[in-house]
Amino acid sequence: MALVAHDGPALVQCTCPAKGKQYILSFGKTQYYVPESAIKSLPKKSNSVPSGKALGQILATKAPEKWLEYCSPECLCHIGAGDSSCVYTTFTVAGHDDESRFLRFISGTIADRNFPIWAARVEQKMKTDPPEIIINNDRQRARVDVLKWTKANDCPKRAQLNPEMNQWQALDKEESVKSCRIEPEAKKRQLKAHGGALHGAIGKKSYKSVEDLTLGDKSTQHLLQTEDVVEWELAYQMGPKGTYSVNEVGNVLRIVQYKHAEGVVNAAAGSAYAAEEHCDAQDGIANGHNGNDEDEDEDDDNDM
Repeated sequence: MALVAHDGPALVQCTCPAKGKQYILSFGKTQYYVPESAIKSLPKKSNSVPSGKALGQILATKAPEKWLEYCSPECLCHIGAGDSSCVYTTFTVAGHDDESRFLRFISGTIADRNFPIWAARVEQKMKTDPPEIIINNDRQRARVDVLKWTKANDCPKRAQLNPEMNQWQALDKEESVKSCRIEPEAKKRQLKAHGGALHGAIGKKSYKSVEDLTLGDKSTQHLLQTEDVVEWELAYQMGPKGTYSVNEVGNVLRIVQYKHAEGVVNAAAGSAYAAEEHCDAQDGIANGHNGNDEDEDEDDDNDM
């Protein structure tokens, strides 16, 4: 892409502590100035958040509903390069004057969900009597039109604008500006195992026998990961090795804990254990490893 004529970096113009300073666009580990000629629409305001920790939590999530209040057209900055454009917003944190210089990218998923909501709000306010919003000039019209942006139409070829490819001016390392954002702490796994049989499962639901188990049923509570990662998870504290069996039949996992005395299974249970292992071997399945390709194909058709 041809070098953009250097017409000076775009400056923060809204009322905030960084007013009059250059905007900064972080890309990878490098910070860039945005040329003024790349600006299609500037924000009127900057989103205010209480702390660097709160900012870090916002920037760490991709959930559109968490970004909704920060997608007001008054806080959006529309930047273009070549035939592509992207939308950004800024945040102001008390005591950190340079924070509002950072342009924060709004993903296509967030825009697709939130921009129509804001467009409907603006339209409703324009129709009130008297109107709460009146478009008097091109600058205001451009700010409202940012809500028409979509990833599919306006930046279909890449994830976002690439300032390096656009040959925008990069800041030297000694010029780099530090953000006050504080990354949220990684959630630690808190696996709780309980003794006993199937009723020791994580979650509020428990089952006393395999017959009580409903296939595809979700645990009402688990303490391992967020719900968007884990469907459900169970944990059991088993006896010594050799006193239990774990078998996979189709898409059903069967766990049996045999009665034992100090790791020695009684004779009756031992016979049953041997019989079960023999049946599993005939099926081509042992200890959770599939040996039957036809069963795998059936699982694909019965994905729960």
